Amino acid sequence: MTWKSSSLRALSLPSLALVAVLATLSIAGLLDARTKLARADEPAPSSSIWLTKGDVPLADWATSVEILRDDEALSIAPAGARRGLIAAGVKLPLLGAIRGPGCTGRWLLVGPLAYVCSDKVQLSSDPPGVAQTIHPTPLDGLPYRYYFVGAEGADAYAKLADVADETPSTQLDKGWAVAGVTEVGYQGTVYIRTRKNEYIPKKQLAPVTATSFHGEVLALAEGDAPDVGWVLPDKANVFAAGKAGSKSVGARTRLQKINVLETTKTGDGKGGFVRIGDGEWMRAIDLRVPTKALLPEGLGPGERWIDVDTTTQTVVAYEGARPVFATVMSSGRPGSPTPKGTFHIWVKLRSATMSNADDPPETTEDAATYSIEDVPWVQYFEKGVALHGAFWHRKFGYVHSHGCVNLAPLDAMRLFEWTLPRLPRGWDAAFPTTAEPATIVKVR
Repeated sequence: MTWKSSSLRALSLPSLALVAVLATLSIAGLLDARTKLARADEPAPSSSIWLTKGDVPLADWATSVEILRDDEALSIAPAGARRGLIAAGVKLPLLGAIRGPGCTGRWLLVGPLAYVCSDKVQLSSDPPGVAQTIHPTPLDGLPYRYYFVGAEGADAYAKLADVADETPSTQLDKGWAVAGVTEVGYQGTVYIRTRKNEYIPKKQLAPVTATSFHGEVLALAEGDAPDVGWVLPDKANVFAAGKAGSKSVGARTRLQKINVLETTKTGDGKGGFVRIGDGEWMRAIDLRVPTKALLPEGLGPGERWIDVDTTTQTVVAYEGARPVFATVMSSGRPGSPTPKGTFHIWVKLRSATMSNADDPPETTEDAATYSIEDVPWVQYFEKGVALHGAFWHRKFGYVHSHGCVNLAPLDAMRLFEWTLPRLPRGWDAAFPTTAEPATIVKVR
Protein backbone atom coordinates (compact mmCIF):
# COMPACT_ATOMS: atom_id res chain seq x y z
CA MET A 1 0.00 0.00 0.00
CA THR A 2 1.04 3.58 -0.43
CA TRP A 3 1.29 6.03 2.42
CA LYS A 4 -1.45 8.64 2.65
CA SER A 5 -1.06 9.69 6.28
CA SER A 6 -1.56 13.46 6.28
CA SER A 7 -0.18 14.01 9.78
CA LEU A 8 3.30 12.81 8.85
CA ARG A 9 3.51 13.48 5.14
CA ALA A 10 5.95 16.39 5.48
CA LEU A 11 8.24 14.90 8.11
CA SER A 12 11.90 14.43 7.24
CA LEU A 13 14.50 11.92 8.36
CA PRO A 14 16.11 13.25 11.54
CA SER A 15 19.63 14.57 11.40
CA LEU A 16 22.28 12.30 12.85
CA ALA A 17 24.32 15.29 14.08
CA LEU A 18 22.91 14.97 17.60
CA VAL A 19 24.12 15.73 21.10
CA ALA A 20 25.92 12.47 21.87
CA VAL A 21 25.86 12.79 25.63
CA LEU A 22 22.08 13.03 25.79
CA ALA A 23 21.72 10.06 23.50
CA THR A 24 23.15 7.71 26.12
CA LEU A 25 21.37 9.06 29.18
CA SER A 26 18.46 7.32 30.84
CA ILE A 27 15.63 9.31 32.38
CA ALA A 28 17.32 8.99 35.79
CA GLY A 29 20.65 9.87 34.22
CA LEU A 30 19.23 13.06 32.78
CA LEU A 31 18.16 14.18 36.24
CA ASP A 32 21.65 13.55 37.59
CA ALA A 33 23.28 15.24 34.60
CA ARG A 34 21.18 18.36 35.08
CA THR A 35 22.81 19.00 38.44
CA LYS A 36 26.31 18.19 37.16
CA LEU A 37 25.93 20.67 34.33
CA ALA A 38 25.33 23.54 36.77
CA ARG A 39 28.44 25.66 37.40
CA ALA A 40 30.11 25.14 40.74
CA ASP A 41 29.62 28.80 41.72
CA GLU A 42 25.88 28.78 40.95
CA PRO A 43 23.10 27.11 42.92
CA ALA A 44 21.45 24.08 41.35
CA PRO A 45 18.20 25.04 39.64
CA SER A 46 15.00 24.44 41.54
CA SER A 47 12.40 21.92 40.41
CA SER A 48 13.71 20.28 37.22
CA ILE A 49 14.32 23.42 35.18
CA TRP A 50 17.40 24.93 33.59
CA LEU A 51 17.12 28.71 33.57
CA THR A 52 18.76 31.44 31.52
CA LYS A 53 20.05 34.42 33.57
CA GLY A 54 17.16 36.77 34.27
CA ASP A 55 14.61 34.23 33.09
CA VAL A 56 11.30 33.68 34.82
CA PRO A 57 11.25 30.17 36.33
CA LEU A 58 8.58 27.68 35.50
CA ALA A 59 6.25 26.58 38.28
CA ASP A 60 8.20 24.79 41.04
CA TRP A 61 5.33 22.34 41.50
CA ALA A 62 5.53 21.02 37.91
CA THR A 63 6.91 17.50 37.61
CA SER A 64 5.49 16.44 34.25
CA VAL A 65 4.27 17.77 30.91
CA GLU A 66 0.80 16.79 29.71
CA ILE A 67 0.27 16.41 25.97
CA LEU A 68 -2.95 18.14 24.90
CA ARG A 69 -3.54 16.87 21.37
CA ASP A 70 -2.85 13.71 19.39
CA ASP A 71 0.23 13.60 17.19
CA GLU A 72 2.02 16.37 19.10
CA ALA A 73 5.56 16.58 17.75
CA LEU A 74 8.76 16.01 19.69
CA SER A 75 12.10 17.26 18.38
CA ILE A 76 15.60 15.94 18.96
CA ALA A 77 16.69 19.49 19.84
CA PRO A 78 14.98 22.92 20.07
CA ALA A 79 13.57 23.56 16.58
CA GLY A 80 15.43 20.42 15.48
CA ALA A 81 14.46 17.40 13.40
CA ARG A 82 11.51 15.29 14.42
CA ARG A 83 11.99 12.74 17.19
CA GLY A 84 8.46 11.41 17.35
CA LEU A 85 4.75 12.06 17.86
CA ILE A 86 2.85 11.73 21.14
CA ALA A 87 -0.78 10.91 21.94
CA ALA A 88 -3.03 13.29 23.85
CA GLY A 89 -3.21 12.63 27.60
CA VAL A 90 0.33 11.31 28.01
CA LYS A 91 2.35 12.89 30.83
CA LEU A 92 6.08 13.06 30.10
CA PRO A 93 8.80 13.83 32.69
CA LEU A 94 9.82 17.47 32.94
CA LEU A 95 13.62 17.31 32.88
CA GLY A 96 14.75 20.75 31.76
CA ALA A 97 13.97 23.89 29.78
CA ILE A 98 15.83 26.06 27.32
CA ARG A 99 15.14 29.05 25.08
CA GLY A 100 15.20 28.43 21.36
CA PRO A 101 13.74 29.48 18.00
CA GLY A 102 10.26 28.42 16.98
CA CYS A 103 8.77 28.55 20.48
CA THR A 104 7.40 31.63 22.27
CA GLY A 105 7.91 29.99 25.65
CA ARG A 106 10.64 27.46 26.24
CA TRP A 107 11.61 24.12 24.80
CA LEU A 108 11.00 21.50 27.48
CA LEU A 109 13.22 18.44 27.73
CA VAL A 110 10.90 15.47 28.26
CA GLY A 111 13.20 12.53 27.50
CA PRO A 112 16.52 11.58 25.89
CA LEU A 113 16.76 13.64 22.69
CA ALA A 114 13.13 14.71 23.09
CA TYR A 115 11.95 18.35 23.30
CA VAL A 116 8.47 19.87 23.10
CA CYS A 117 7.47 23.55 22.97
CA SER A 118 5.83 24.76 26.20
CA ASP A 119 3.25 26.67 24.11
CA LYS A 120 1.66 23.36 23.10
CA VAL A 121 1.52 21.49 26.40
CA GLN A 122 0.31 21.85 29.97
CA LEU A 123 2.46 21.60 33.09
CA SER A 124 1.26 19.09 35.66
CA SER A 125 2.08 18.12 39.24
CA ASP A 126 1.20 14.50 38.46
CA PRO A 127 4.00 11.97 38.04
CA PRO A 128 4.88 11.01 34.47
CA GLY A 129 2.78 8.22 33.06
CA VAL A 130 0.38 6.93 30.46
CA ALA A 131 -3.31 6.40 31.19
CA GLN A 132 -4.44 2.79 30.89
CA THR A 133 -6.87 3.85 28.16
CA ILE A 134 -4.04 5.12 25.94
CA HIS A 135 -2.55 2.43 23.72
CA PRO A 136 -3.37 -0.70 25.75
CA THR A 137 -1.46 -3.80 24.62
CA PRO A 138 -3.79 -5.73 22.30
CA LEU A 139 -4.04 -9.50 22.72
CA ASP A 140 -4.99 -10.06 19.08
CA GLY A 141 -2.44 -7.70 17.52
CA LEU A 142 -5.04 -5.08 16.58
CA PRO A 143 -4.56 -1.74 18.40
CA TYR A 144 -8.15 -0.64 17.61
CA ARG A 145 -11.50 -2.24 16.76
CA TYR A 146 -11.77 -2.28 12.99
CA TYR A 147 -14.83 -2.39 10.73
CA PHE A 148 -15.38 -2.94 7.02
CA VAL A 149 -17.88 -0.76 5.17
CA GLY A 150 -20.87 -2.80 4.01
CA ALA A 151 -22.18 -3.45 0.51
CA GLU A 152 -24.24 -0.24 0.39
CA GLY A 153 -21.41 2.01 1.56
CA ALA A 154 -21.53 4.06 4.76
CA ASP A 155 -22.23 7.62 5.90
CA ALA A 156 -19.81 9.29 8.33
CA TYR A 157 -21.01 12.32 10.33
CA ALA A 158 -18.77 14.95 11.88
CA LYS A 159 -21.20 15.18 14.82
CA LEU A 160 -24.35 13.34 15.80
CA ALA A 161 -26.48 16.48 15.46
CA ASP A 162 -25.87 16.28 11.69
CA VAL A 163 -27.76 12.99 11.48
CA ALA A 164 -31.15 14.73 11.54
CA ASP A 165 -30.12 16.90 8.58
CA GLU A 166 -28.88 13.84 6.66
CA THR A 167 -25.64 15.65 5.90
CA PRO A 168 -22.75 13.17 6.21
CA SER A 169 -19.28 14.69 6.18
CA THR A 170 -17.92 11.68 4.29
CA GLN A 171 -19.36 8.84 2.25
CA LEU A 172 -17.33 5.64 2.40
CA ASP A 173 -17.17 3.00 -0.32
CA LYS A 174 -17.82 -0.70 0.07
CA GLY A 175 -14.87 -2.61 1.52
CA TRP A 176 -13.11 0.39 3.02
CA ALA A 177 -12.03 0.00 6.65
CA VAL A 178 -12.32 2.30 9.66
CA ALA A 179 -10.86 2.14 13.16
CA GLY A 180 -13.46 2.38 15.91
CA VAL A 181 -13.02 3.93 19.35
CA THR A 182 -16.39 3.37 21.02
CA GLU A 183 -20.10 2.80 20.43
CA VAL A 184 -22.58 5.64 20.98
CA GLY A 185 -26.36 5.45 21.07
CA TYR A 186 -28.29 8.33 19.51
CA GLN A 187 -32.02 8.53 18.76
CA GLY A 188 -32.42 4.78 18.78
CA THR A 189 -29.44 4.03 16.54
CA VAL A 190 -25.99 2.76 17.53
CA TYR A 191 -23.05 4.62 15.98
CA ILE A 192 -19.35 3.79 15.88
CA ARG A 193 -17.15 6.75 16.77
CA THR A 194 -14.00 6.39 14.72
CA ARG A 195 -10.43 7.47 15.32
CA LYS A 196 -11.18 10.40 13.02
CA ASN A 197 -13.97 11.45 15.43
CA GLU A 198 -16.67 10.69 12.90
CA TYR A 199 -19.87 8.79 13.62
CA ILE A 200 -21.00 5.91 11.40
CA PRO A 201 -24.18 3.83 11.87
CA LYS A 202 -23.04 0.44 13.15
CA LYS A 203 -25.51 -1.34 10.90
CA GLN A 204 -23.57 -0.06 7.88
CA LEU A 205 -20.38 -1.73 9.10
CA ALA A 206 -19.06 -5.27 9.61
CA PRO A 207 -16.61 -5.93 12.46
CA VAL A 208 -13.16 -7.32 11.70
CA THR A 209 -12.13 -10.61 13.29
CA ALA A 210 -8.39 -10.90 13.74
CA THR A 211 -6.55 -14.01 12.60
CA SER A 212 -4.84 -16.00 15.34
CA PHE A 213 -1.94 -16.95 13.07
CA HIS A 214 1.56 -16.01 14.14
CA GLY A 215 5.13 -16.97 13.31
CA GLU A 216 7.63 -18.87 15.43
CA VAL A 217 10.41 -17.92 17.82
CA LEU A 218 13.59 -19.80 16.85
CA ALA A 219 16.15 -21.31 19.22
CA LEU A 220 19.12 -21.62 16.88
CA ALA A 221 22.85 -20.92 16.88
CA GLU A 222 24.72 -18.39 14.78
CA GLY A 223 24.96 -19.50 11.18
CA ASP A 224 22.04 -21.95 11.40
CA ALA A 225 19.34 -21.88 8.77
CA PRO A 226 15.70 -21.44 9.87
CA ASP A 227 14.23 -24.90 10.61
CA VAL A 228 10.50 -24.22 10.31
CA GLY A 229 7.98 -23.82 7.51
CA TRP A 230 4.27 -23.44 6.86
CA VAL A 231 1.72 -25.25 4.74
CA LEU A 232 0.63 -23.17 1.75
CA PRO A 233 -2.55 -24.76 0.28
CA ASP A 234 -5.78 -25.33 2.21
CA LYS A 235 -4.85 -29.01 2.48
CA ALA A 236 -1.63 -30.85 1.57
CA ASN A 237 -0.75 -34.54 1.74
CA VAL A 238 1.88 -36.10 3.97
CA PHE A 239 3.77 -39.05 2.46
CA ALA A 240 5.61 -42.07 3.91
CA ALA A 241 8.78 -41.33 1.92
CA GLY A 242 10.43 -38.44 0.15
CA LYS A 243 9.94 -39.66 -3.38
CA ALA A 244 7.30 -39.61 -6.07
CA GLY A 245 4.64 -42.32 -5.80
CA SER A 246 4.92 -42.66 -2.02
CA LYS A 247 1.84 -43.58 -0.02
CA SER A 248 -0.12 -40.79 1.62
CA VAL A 249 -0.19 -41.14 5.41
CA GLY A 250 -2.06 -38.00 6.35
CA ALA A 251 -2.50 -34.31 5.61
CA ARG A 252 -1.74 -30.86 6.95
CA THR A 253 -3.84 -27.69 6.63
CA ARG A 254 -3.07 -24.13 5.51
CA LEU A 255 -0.55 -22.17 7.59
CA GLN A 256 0.04 -25.12 9.91
CA LYS A 257 3.61 -25.01 11.16
CA ILE A 258 5.96 -27.86 10.23
CA ASN A 259 9.51 -28.70 11.34
CA VAL A 260 12.13 -28.92 8.61
CA LEU A 261 14.28 -31.96 9.42
CA GLU A 262 15.62 -32.89 6.01
CA THR A 263 15.20 -31.92 2.37
CA THR A 264 15.64 -33.87 -0.87
CA LYS A 265 15.72 -32.86 -4.50
CA THR A 266 13.98 -34.66 -7.35
CA GLY A 267 14.53 -34.56 -11.06
CA ASP A 268 10.90 -33.86 -11.91
CA GLY A 269 11.19 -30.11 -11.51
CA LYS A 270 8.70 -30.07 -8.62
CA GLY A 271 11.15 -28.99 -5.95
CA GLY A 272 11.63 -32.20 -4.02
CA PHE A 273 10.43 -33.20 -0.54
CA VAL A 274 10.82 -32.04 3.05
CA ARG A 275 10.91 -34.45 5.99
CA ILE A 276 8.72 -33.10 8.78
CA GLY A 277 8.80 -36.12 11.13
CA ASP A 278 9.62 -39.82 11.36
CA GLY A 279 8.18 -41.37 8.19
CA GLU A 280 6.49 -38.07 7.29
CA TRP A 281 7.39 -36.14 4.16
CA MET A 282 5.71 -33.31 2.29
CA ARG A 283 6.26 -31.86 -1.16
CA ALA A 284 8.36 -28.71 -1.01
CA ILE A 285 5.98 -27.03 -3.43
CA ASP A 286 3.26 -27.25 -0.74
CA LEU A 287 5.36 -25.41 1.84
CA ARG A 288 6.81 -22.01 2.54
CA VAL A 289 10.25 -22.56 4.05
CA PRO A 290 12.64 -19.62 4.69
CA THR A 291 16.19 -19.95 3.42
CA LYS A 292 19.42 -18.83 5.04
CA ALA A 293 20.24 -15.20 4.23
CA LEU A 294 23.59 -13.52 3.64
CA LEU A 295 24.47 -10.83 6.18
CA PRO A 296 24.02 -7.20 5.08
CA GLU A 297 27.26 -5.29 4.56
CA GLY A 298 28.45 -3.29 7.54
CA LEU A 299 26.34 -5.20 10.08
CA GLY A 300 27.57 -4.85 13.66
CA PRO A 301 28.06 -7.82 16.04
CA GLY A 302 24.67 -9.05 17.20
CA GLU A 303 22.90 -6.19 15.39
CA ARG A 304 19.22 -6.78 14.71
CA TRP A 305 18.01 -6.88 11.12
CA ILE A 306 15.15 -8.29 9.05
CA ASP A 307 15.37 -10.52 5.97
CA VAL A 308 12.43 -10.31 3.54
CA ASP A 309 12.54 -13.14 0.98
CA THR A 310 10.08 -12.48 -1.86
CA THR A 311 10.80 -15.92 -3.39
CA THR A 312 9.69 -17.91 -0.35
CA GLN A 313 7.32 -15.18 0.90
CA THR A 314 8.90 -15.36 4.33
CA VAL A 315 10.34 -12.89 6.85
CA VAL A 316 13.13 -13.81 9.27
CA ALA A 317 14.43 -11.63 12.12
CA TYR A 318 18.14 -11.97 12.87
CA GLU A 319 20.50 -10.94 15.62
CA GLY A 320 23.79 -10.94 13.79
CA ALA A 321 23.95 -14.32 12.03
CA ARG A 322 21.45 -15.97 14.39
CA PRO A 323 17.83 -16.29 13.22
CA VAL A 324 15.47 -15.59 16.14
CA PHE A 325 12.00 -15.38 14.56
CA ALA A 326 10.37 -16.45 11.28
CA THR A 327 6.98 -16.10 9.65
CA VAL A 328 5.21 -15.85 6.28
CA MET A 329 4.18 -12.62 4.60
CA SER A 330 2.68 -11.16 1.42
CA SER A 331 4.87 -8.95 -0.77
CA GLY A 332 3.92 -6.77 -3.73
CA ARG A 333 2.04 -8.12 -6.73
CA PRO A 334 3.26 -7.77 -10.33
CA GLY A 335 2.90 -4.12 -11.29
CA SER A 336 3.68 -2.96 -7.74
CA PRO A 337 6.51 -5.23 -6.52
CA THR A 338 8.25 -4.73 -3.21
CA PRO A 339 11.58 -2.98 -3.98
CA LYS A 340 14.67 -5.12 -3.48
CA GLY A 341 17.82 -3.95 -1.74
CA THR A 342 19.13 -3.05 1.71
CA PHE A 343 17.20 -0.33 3.54
CA HIS A 344 16.81 1.19 6.99
CA ILE A 345 13.59 1.81 8.91
CA TRP A 346 13.24 5.60 8.71
CA VAL A 347 10.08 5.99 10.80
CA LYS A 348 7.82 3.78 12.91
CA LEU A 349 4.12 4.58 13.43
CA ARG A 350 1.66 2.85 15.68
CA SER A 351 -0.81 3.25 12.81
CA ALA A 352 -1.20 5.15 9.54
CA THR A 353 -4.03 5.53 7.04
CA MET A 354 -3.29 3.97 3.64
CA SER A 355 -5.41 4.78 0.61
CA ASN A 356 -5.44 5.26 -3.15
CA ALA A 357 -8.76 7.13 -3.11
CA ASP A 358 -7.03 10.40 -4.02
CA ASP A 359 -5.02 8.70 -6.77
CA PRO A 360 -7.31 6.19 -8.53
CA PRO A 361 -5.54 3.15 -10.03
CA GLU A 362 -5.02 2.93 -13.77
CA THR A 363 -4.33 -0.78 -14.16
CA THR A 364 -7.04 -3.42 -14.45
CA GLU A 365 -5.49 -5.48 -11.67
CA ASP A 366 -5.80 -2.63 -9.17
CA ALA A 367 -9.08 -1.27 -10.54
CA ALA A 368 -10.73 -0.85 -7.12
CA THR A 369 -9.95 2.01 -4.78
CA TYR A 370 -9.13 1.23 -1.18
CA SER A 371 -8.93 3.15 2.06
CA ILE A 372 -7.75 1.53 5.30
CA GLU A 373 -7.74 3.79 8.34
CA ASP A 374 -5.07 3.24 10.97
CA VAL A 375 -3.19 0.33 9.42
CA PRO A 376 -1.34 -1.10 12.46
CA TRP A 377 2.37 -1.41 13.27
CA VAL A 378 3.82 0.50 10.32
CA GLN A 379 7.59 0.51 9.73
CA TYR A 380 8.57 2.49 6.63
CA PHE A 381 11.90 1.43 5.16
CA GLU A 382 11.83 2.76 1.57
CA LYS A 383 9.82 5.95 1.01
CA GLY A 384 6.16 4.83 1.27
CA VAL A 385 6.92 1.08 1.44
CA ALA A 386 6.60 -0.52 4.87
CA LEU A 387 6.33 -3.63 6.95
CA HIS A 388 2.87 -3.51 8.54
CA GLY A 389 -0.01 -5.56 9.86
CA ALA A 390 -2.82 -6.58 7.49
CA PHE A 391 -6.27 -7.55 8.77
CA TRP A 392 -8.15 -7.25 5.44
CA HIS A 393 -6.78 -10.48 3.92
CA ARG A 394 -5.28 -13.79 5.02
CA LYS A 395 -3.28 -14.69 1.94
CA PHE A 396 0.03 -14.78 3.80
CA GLY A 397 2.51 -16.89 1.88
CA TYR A 398 1.21 -15.57 -1.45
CA VAL A 399 2.13 -12.39 -3.34
CA HIS A 400 -0.79 -10.06 -2.64
CA SER A 401 0.08 -6.51 -1.51
CA HIS A 402 0.37 -3.14 -3.29
CA GLY A 403 4.11 -3.11 -2.60
CA CYS A 404 4.38 -3.23 1.19
CA VAL A 405 5.29 -6.28 3.27
CA ASN A 406 1.97 -7.51 4.71
CA LEU A 407 2.16 -9.43 7.99
CA ALA A 408 -0.40 -11.05 10.26
CA PRO A 409 -1.20 -8.51 13.02
CA LEU A 410 0.46 -10.53 15.80
CA ASP A 411 3.65 -10.86 13.73
CA ALA A 412 3.64 -7.19 12.77
CA MET A 413 3.29 -6.21 16.43
CA ARG A 414 6.10 -8.54 17.51
CA LEU A 415 8.53 -7.17 14.91
CA PHE A 416 7.44 -3.59 15.65
CA GLU A 417 8.34 -4.03 19.31
CA TRP A 418 11.63 -5.76 18.45
CA THR A 419 13.14 -3.29 15.97
CA LEU A 420 14.79 0.09 16.55
CA PRO A 421 13.91 2.82 17.18
CA ARG A 422 11.61 1.71 19.97
CA LEU A 423 8.19 3.32 20.32
CA PRO A 424 7.50 4.09 24.01
CA ARG A 425 3.95 3.59 25.19
CA GLY A 426 1.95 6.72 24.48
CA TRP A 427 4.04 7.62 21.45
CA ASP A 428 2.37 7.54 18.02
CA ALA A 429 5.59 7.66 15.99
CA ALA A 430 9.37 7.50 16.45
CA PHE A 431 12.34 8.35 14.25
CA PRO A 432 15.85 6.86 14.56
CA THR A 433 18.53 8.66 16.56
CA THR A 434 22.20 8.06 17.32
CA ALA A 435 21.05 6.38 20.53
CA GLU A 436 18.68 4.06 18.65
CA PRO A 437 19.85 3.74 15.04
CA ALA A 438 17.52 2.36 12.42
CA THR A 439 17.11 -1.39 11.99
CA ILE A 440 18.18 -2.79 8.62
CA VAL A 441 15.59 -4.36 6.30
CA LYS A 442 17.02 -6.49 3.49
CA VAL A 443 14.64 -7.42 0.67
CA ARG A 444 15.68 -10.11 -1.82
